Amino acid sequence: MNSLNFRNLDLNLLRVFDEVMSERNLTRAAHNLAMTQPAVSNALRRLREVVGDDLVRRSGYGVEPTPLALSLWPSIRDALHLLRESLAPGTFDPLSAHNAFVLAMADATAAKLVPGLIDIFEAEAPGVNLRVLPLTTRDPRELLENGTADLAIGHFPGVLAELGARHLQENNPQFLHQRLYDGEYVVVMRKGHPLAGQPLSLDAYCNARHLLVSFS
Repeated sequence: MNSLNFRNLDLNLLRVFDEVMSERNLTRAAHNLAMTQPAVSNALRRLREVVGDDLVRRSGYGVEPTPLALSLWPSIRDALHLLRESLAPGTFDPLSAHNAFVLAMADATAAKLVPGLIDIFEAEAPGVNLRVLPLTTRDPRELLENGTADLAIGHFPGVLAELGARHLQENNPQFLHQRLYDGEYVVVMRKGHPLAGQPLSLDAYCNARHLLVSFS
């Protein structure tokens, strides 16, 4: 970046660059910045002209940064953080916040978690709104990418296996996950069922009649 380009640099372009690098996704970056995706793309194009580099390239579910982008990001992020702290000091305060969060989860998961969440919200974040979106997929990444949901709660073994392999090669993973609790399957049968009161083998279980509940 030469001195002439730097004098003509719009600092808002750095905000867009920082958000895109953080999210690795133009749609989510645009949502976070309250901008349209074309506006984000245009900002990246202008910044590319300044630095003479592609900065990011489309890859899979989002974008992949170039080596130059990775080298520039820490300094730009630190500089923007310093500006934010200087001009608008303070941190997120749950008691005064009025954010709205969308959680995607199945009905059974919501029945287990939401009552406790409501108690916490009423006590610690009374102005925050919570909306639950029914989860009907084993891969919630599209919901998270396009901003439909802020968080997905569920059992996603295929997605976690793929993310585990990709995170080994990523400095800043696009998706983060955390184990919340463990669950187990149980068998429910009528009182006096022939299989009750004795060890249940796989063959005996498979040969019994079953009630199927399907969410499809």
